[in-house]
Amino acid sequence: MLVALLFSPPVTNLAQLLLVIVVLASSELRGRVLLACRQPLVIGALAFYAVLSVGVIYSIASPSEVLGMWSGWRKLLLLPLAIALFDEPRWKLRLVHVLIGVSVASALASYFGWLTHTAFPVPSQQFGIVIRNHATQGMIFGVAAFAAATLGLRPAAGSMAERLFFGVCTLLLVVNIALVTPGRSGYVVLLTCSLVLVAGSLFVNRTVTLKSVLLAVTTFGLIITLLAVSPLSRQRITQGLDEAETYHQAHTVTSMGIRMFFWKNTVTMINERPLFGYGTGAFQEAYRLQIDGKDGVAGTLTGDPHNQFLKIAAEHGLAGLAIFLAFLASALAQRASAPYRMLGLGVLFAWCITSLANSHFSTFSEGTFIYLWLGAMLANDNDAPLKRPS
Repeated sequence: MLVALLFSPPVTNLAQLLLVIVVLASSELRGRVLLACRQPLVIGALAFYAVLSVGVIYSIASPSEVLGMWSGWRKLLLLPLAIALFDEPRWKLRLVHVLIGVSVASALASYFGWLTHTAFPVPSQQFGIVIRNHATQGMIFGVAAFAAATLGLRPAAGSMAERLFFGVCTLLLVVNIALVTPGRSGYVVLLTCSLVLVAGSLFVNRTVTLKSVLLAVTTFGLIITLLAVSPLSRQRITQGLDEAETYHQAHTVTSMGIRMFFWKNTVTMINERPLFGYGTGAFQEAYRLQIDGKDGVAGTLTGDPHNQFLKIAAEHGLAGLAIFLAFLASALAQRASAPYRMLGLGVLFAWCITSLANSHFSTFSEGTFIYLWLGAMLANDNDAPLKRPS
């Protein structure tokens, strides 16, 4: 499913269906899923899904929009499934290896497309983009670089050859984000995860060594330097800041400029219905009423304000937002072993920051990935391993 997620939504949906069928057909898996529902992260997810279900009742949106949004959030249910399947460190490690392997292979293909001006058959049709779009590619490469660096720096990494291998993987992915993949979300994920890596080396790991700390700090410094000197990353960051500063003067829609209008109007919407909001799937209809009479860029209609937290507050009120935040915070109560706890929480922190300017907890690719990843990485270690075919 992880591989399909990066390239094909239909195949991903099929994989999810097959996973559900397998779980339903296995009494052992059904029992493990029920046990997973006792873990804090799943309790939080189910509580928020209950909010979404209640929001269906009073939504001002059409039935099709309500059903579409409610159904779209079903990706939350991947959490108990992933927790049930990945509650052993060896299976967590295998998933991390798969992510790194697929990402590095994709990065190599990306370099080829970028250097030869070859467009791959993906929706964006940009040179160097091999995963569904540049934003998703940058974020996934950022997570994979974080995972590779974490495995390379951990005390149990093994031989020098293994450390060197993970170091090369990290370098390939980081350079691709800086030079090839023009996604600001990728920069944010990379920087956030790098900070978590440094913090983990300093404060979390029980076997802290001067060498591991120096390597982590050096890695973070190199990433900052690379993003600072790369013409592509500098241009994308500067462009975003300029668009945000001059949004009132813009006569055309720009990526960051239009977000300023979205956020301002959404805050007004929240003020009008602060407690419970407009209901599940009602954002676009409520926004349509909010911009009635406005023209030009300010009158641009949207179904997504490009801020996950504002969108939830608009549809489900401050009460719904509080439950969503409690769900995210419940990840801290998971008792996963190292280094998987850091891998899970680091990516969660990164998604929280990118979701200040996007809705990455509810979009298809990013949302599906985060719930699969959190479930797998943060699953409490099980003393009764699942019986798997040899």
